[in-house]
Formats: sequence, structure tokens, C-alpha cells
Amino acid sequence: MKLIIDREKEINDFKPEEYWTIDAEFKKGRGKAFPASFYGLDGKKTKLPDNDAVQDVLGRVDKAQPFDVTSVVKKERKRFPAPPFTTSSLQQEANRKLNFRTRKTMMLAQQLYEGINLGGKEGTVGLITYMRTDSTRVSSVAKAETSKFIHEEYGEPYAATKIRQGKLQEGAQDAHEAIRPSSTYRTPKSLEKVLTKDQMRLYQLIWSRFVASEMTPAVVDTVSVKLHQNGAEFRANGSHTKFKGFTTLYVSSRDADQKDRELPELAEGDSVTLTKTDPAQHFTQPPARYSEANLVKALEENGVGRPSTYAPTIETIQKRYYVKLSARRFEPTELGEIVNSLIVEFFPDVVDIKFTANVEGELDAIETGEENWVKVIDQFYKPFAKEVDHAEEGIEKIQLKDEPAGFNCDICGAPMVIKMGRYGKFYACSRFPDCRNTKAIVKEIGVICPKCGIGQVVERKSKRNRTFFGCSRYPDCDFVSWDKPVGRNCPKDGHFLVEKRSRGGVQVVCPNGDYEEAIQK
Repeated sequence: MKLIIDREKEINDFKPEEYWTIDAEFKKGRGKAFPASFYGLDGKKTKLPDNDAVQDVLGRVDKAQPFDVTSVVKKERKRFPAPPFTTSSLQQEANRKLNFRTRKTMMLAQQLYEGINLGGKEGTVGLITYMRTDSTRVSSVAKAETSKFIHEEYGEPYAATKIRQGKLQEGAQDAHEAIRPSSTYRTPKSLEKVLTKDQMRLYQLIWSRFVASEMTPAVVDTVSVKLHQNGAEFRANGSHTKFKGFTTLYVSSRDADQKDRELPELAEGDSVTLTKTDPAQHFTQPPARYSEANLVKALEENGVGRPSTYAPTIETIQKRYYVKLSARRFEPTELGEIVNSLIVEFFPDVVDIKFTANVEGELDAIETGEENWVKVIDQFYKPFAKEVDHAEEGIEKIQLKDEPAGFNCDICGAPMVIKMGRYGKFYACSRFPDCRNTKAIVKEIGVICPKCGIGQVVERKSKRNRTFFGCSRYPDCDFVSWDKPVGRNCPKDGHFLVEKRSRGGVQVVCPNGDYEEAIQK
């Protein structure tokens, strides 16, 4: 909770700074255009803080004159596969790739570990190894079986020849292997009829990651080109995958955006023509709120808890409404900020991010005989007992005051107020419990209902906290949409248009699939 609240403070305190970039397109002869970006002036990397700096650069550049190719550096780069999953990396990747919550990932992994009835002579079989581990170690038997499988299915060039040993992070324990299939020969395809859809998706992820970790690296040819004219330097980078290696089977979520970028054949002394410049204004962005994947990573990096505690920890702070998920990112609630401020005030040592990691280290020292457990517990308990006594005296029962809603109850006429409940704020009659009238707090989006033409389209929450849009006149009007209406109709069939979100931005589309507009970045 403190990690999430500290991140929110960083976001609120952030002050954006302006900067500019200049992207450009060049051509060699009549060849295909290729992209490059401004790097610097007179041999030095140059920042572009404002439009005046951009105009200074463009003032140096003469489109009528060619640019000289002054440097071409070609290299061969290898991309090595990620190690097989630990508990933490499985939770992160399942969240990014499959959109699974941490709790769901662990529940499905438990089912795969405990066993699935395969029918016939095999009966119930555990499909993966133990799923609570922070080691990437793999047994020699599993390595040998996987190597044989890769030779048979993909051929010798794809089978790793060097034995890779996974590295343990500081404080990690090596009690169990990495998470892997119990047999590589139980391919996802062979289990299609016995696994549920979600079990199959998680098993496919675990199986693919493990087999890929025993395959050869991908080989990529890269080229870096420097282009000069009148002291202005632009740079172009290209890449081409020469050998796919492990990427034939598995690409991690972080590498998914890496694509080949072909450049024409260039050599030092060549000339190219500038065909287009595209200056763009940007502003530095605040740090992003934590997603579940990023929060698990932060817990692991800071040594907070063990792999088996991540899921229940994240679930607890949501159940108590200390934090909430908004657009798959964690936001602290008013209640969470109040509780956190009290804990920081009265228990500063315990709430320190390094506290858990330090305790883990002390417990490990007790296990190896380097520390006496009575001494360690005594050093913690005496000051902690004083803090508890001080807190019991100093902390008063928290009473969240009701806020006036600005309108009266439509049942008894008494003023309505805004109350804090388990699932957030809501409108309630100030005469509660004599009058139990309540209403959800809804957010209007400024669009008239496309069905009745009278009510406003409002943002609502489902029982699973998923955002949807409905008419403010419900139940008189039953209009509902998972996608946000934009207040315009499709020019082809007259259906209302909605916003669809993607990695590239927001796209306006017709739900019937007959019309779409360009992505707004």
C-alpha cells in the first residue's frame, strides 16, 4: 500500500518539461524511403528544449543538398531466451500477456500442479512442477528430455549446446526448481481436450517459456548509419533477424514490440536525399501507476514478502478498499491514504520498505547459526511494544465525515450526503437508518443516450469493477455498452460510434465493424 501511495505522490508532484524531436525520411536514389532521427550539431549530442532550437537545426539543413553517409557500423547481435519462470516472473508475464490477476494465475497453477485427469492409463497427472519458487534452476533430466524434444521438433540448429545455469537473486532460496512442465512431451496441443480454456492458456505460457529457454539465441544483424550536412547529424538504425532461434516458439511481453527495420544498402561516402522532416513537441511524463505485474516486480526487488505472499497481499489491500484498480492500474483510496499516514506516524520502522528484507536476512542468519533468535526477537519486540502502546493512546477511531451531496432525498426530502463504503463513495440519505435511500455516484460523459435520446450516458461499474456505459434513465431505458460512445453516428449505417482502446491509442469504430477512423495518439 505504501509503494502505491508513494508512487501517487510522485505523480502529483511531477512537473512536466518540454522537449522536441525531429524525425525525418531519406532516400538513396530512387530507392525506398527510410527513417532517421536528429542526433546533434557539430559532432555533439544536442537537446531540443523548445521550438526555437528546432528552427535553428532546420535552418542549417538545406533540402536541396544531399546528406553524406559518414559512418556505417554493422554488427551481429544475439538475443538470448529468458530463463524459465519463477513465481514472480510467472505472475508478471501472465498479467501482461494473458491479463490474468495474480490470484487467478496462482489458482490455475495450483490446479496444474495438483494434477489433471488425462484419462486412460495415465489417470491424474501433475502437469507442472511446484509453482512457489524463486529459483531458475532446472534438473539435468528435464534438460536432457527437452533437448531431445527440440532436436526432433525443430532440428539441431535450434537446440542449445551450452548448459545455462540460472542465477539466483540476492535473498532467493533454491529449494525448488523453476516452474516447468513435468514432461516436455506433454505439449499444449496434446492436452487441448482435458484442460479448460484458462488452464490451457497458462500451461501454454509455462511450456513455451521453458522449452524456449533451452533453445539457441536469435541472431540479429544490426546497422547504424550517421548522416551529415552542414554540421547537422541524423542517425538511422536498422535490424534484420538472420536466425529466429528461440523466438520461433516464444517472445516475452517486453520483446513483443521488437520488429525488423530494413535500411537500404549504404556505405561510407554515399549520398542520400532528405525528403521529409517531422518536428514534434513532447512533454516528459510522470511515472506510471503500478499495474499488478509492476507491483509484483517492485515487491520482489525490495524484498517485501516471499513469492507465495504476493497474491494474498495484493488481494487484501483491495478487499479493505485501501487501493482500487482503475484502467488496470492501482490508485490509493482516501481510506488507504488515511490508514497509511497513521501507520507511517506510529510505526515508521515497520512500514519502512527495507523492514521485511532485513527481517528475512536476520531469520536466515538464525537458521545458519550466525545469530541468536532470542536476541533478534528481543531487538525487535522491545521498541515495537512501545510503539503499540503509543499508538493505542494516540490513535483515535477514524471517522470519515459525510460530505453534503447538494440535493435532497427523493423519498423523504432530507439532505443527501456522500458516504464511504466498501466499494467506494455513494449517495445516501442523511436520515439513515430511518431512511435507507441510496444511489450510486455516476459520471456523465457528455453524450446523449443513443437509444432513448433523452437521458445522459453515464459511466458505471459492474460487480467485478469493470467500467461500462449506460443510460441515466435506467431502468426506463436499458441502453448499455462496454465501449464509450462518442456522440456521433456511423456515416455508413447510422449506428452510434464508440471508442476502442489499443496500444497505439484510441480508435473510433462502428460496433457493426463497417467503419473506423484513424487512431488518435
